[in-house]
Amino acid sequence: MPTAIKETTVTDLIQELQNLPQDAPVTLRDGYGETFVIVGFEGASDGVKIIISDDGDDDEDSDDVPA
Repeated sequence: MPTAIKETTVTDLIQELQNLPQDAPVTLRDGYGETFVIVGFEGASDGVKIIISDDGDDDEDSDDVPA
């Protein structure tokens, strides 16, 4: 498995993901194996901020994650 990088550009991310099905779910996993879901994003002059939340598998309060 390739080594994860800390930062990427939107163009590079799209290039990497273009061969996946358009409806494929996207999750993030950190170095400790914790899984997160993307719940939103914000564009700003200094880049894009991706907003993540716990995946909810272990959390009974998963209703807080927007659909």
